[in-house]
Amino acid sequence: MVKKPKIGIFKYNLGSVLKVKLIREKQEKEKFAETQRKLEEEKRKEEEIKNNHRQAQNALREHFEEGKKIDFSQVFLRQNQIENLKEKVEVQKKIAIKAEEINEEQRTKLVDSMKEKKIIEKDKENKLKAWKDLMNKEEMKFIDEIATTKYNNEVI
Repeated sequence: MVKKPKIGIFKYNLGSVLKVKLIREKQEKEKFAETQRKLEEEKRKEEEIKNNHRQAQNALREHFEEGKKIDFSQVFLRQNQIENLKEKVEVQKKIAIKAEEINEEQRTKLVDSMKEKKIIEKDKENKLKAWKDLMNKEEMKFIDEIATTKYNNEVI
């Protein structure tokens, strides 16, 4: 059974639901922005570690190319530094991948939230249109009644 809307001012009965959906969408946008920021930060850290790794490799290579006297303890220390940086790069890659997964999950939540809000907004638009159509119909009935009454008064 469909409830007949009252004549007068349009009032959307799911207005509070729409407000909740708007608030939830805003929260999801904020969370997404935060995960996006974290992802960018982790990628920046990864690039920084990669640059340090390249610099250490280049420094070792330059040491050999210059033909200086080889100090094996120095070479061993640089080699350990390079290995440590290589491990840090791998760890940071995993952290960046995890941050990207979290970011994608948050993006999905944001899209779902936006879809839910859009559904409620579309429902509101449809109900407003139906209400306007009903108001136009009621107005036409009223005008017809006035015209009929006026005609009947003139004939009599």
